[in-house]
Amino acid sequence: MAYQRIYPWFFTFSRCRRLVFMIICNHTNHKIKETMHYYAGIFDAEGFVTLIPSGHFIIGIDICHQATVLSFQKEFGGKIYEPKGKTNKKMYQWRIPSSNDEALNFINRIIYFSIVKKDRLYLLREYLDQTRDKRRATRSAFVNEIALLKKPRTYTKDQLIFEPWIKPDEDFFKWFAGFMDGDGTFSIYEYQDRKKRNFDSWISIFNTFAEPIIHVQQRVKGSISAYKGVNFPVWKWVCNQKDSEFLCDSLYPYLILKKEQCRLTSEYLLIHKAKIRGVDRSLETVSKIQDIIRQIKYHNSL
Repeated sequence: MAYQRIYPWFFTFSRCRRLVFMIICNHTNHKIKETMHYYAGIFDAEGFVTLIPSGHFIIGIDICHQATVLSFQKEFGGKIYEPKGKTNKKMYQWRIPSSNDEALNFINRIIYFSIVKKDRLYLLREYLDQTRDKRRATRSAFVNEIALLKKPRTYTKDQLIFEPWIKPDEDFFKWFAGFMDGDGTFSIYEYQDRKKRNFDSWISIFNTFAEPIIHVQQRVKGSISAYKGVNFPVWKWVCNQKDSEFLCDSLYPYLILKKEQCRLTSEYLLIHKAKIRGVDRSLETVSKIQDIIRQIKYHNSL
């Protein structure tokens, strides 16, 4: 206390330094939280969680963009495996193979933002939090429960027809950007209608699980359909045309892999709104749109 009276400036400086440190920490935590929404979205689209009877487990992602697996490794650790063999697209693999510390770090940071994989992550965390003897005793039950969650729940199309009732917020668009980068598509196409050249666009997501489709439809209006997949139906959500511009503007700040496709779609929507549905069908306008289509196709092929 005596030192406080003699050197009051020192304690004021210390308090300020501590305050600045707390502000920096809060800002850093906020940034990490922002990033986790995106990581959860892309993991919901492309990730998997597996526990096998031997006790080994794998958390991983298979994706054709090397930057994504490098980003996951930098953030969460794990290993990256280069693609082998000749395929049209290289598929990069990121894995956390049976490393408890890395697995628990990943699960604890991402689980609260996940939609599709949340239940599997909860089960794996519950399994890993047990003692070795307890794990051995409960392993079979956990293996079966996680395996069951890999099978999509059955829905009818009528169950997925409803109007949005939740106002989408920034956190939703961060998650949605990650999911779009994984299982989303920006597309513009040309077609003939009564001998007239026309153009249309769609912003869509696909998944064998209906939960992400429902999560999006609750907030942004779209049309939902299903088609036959290899083992399960594949659900498809396509954004309502009048909401496409709003969706592009909302997703653009958070997209990474499909950022350029989003920008090009926005550019098309401005032309489409201002001219194609008006009176301008000039060669110049058509040429601009065709160039946008070529650019989007190129970026989708990467």
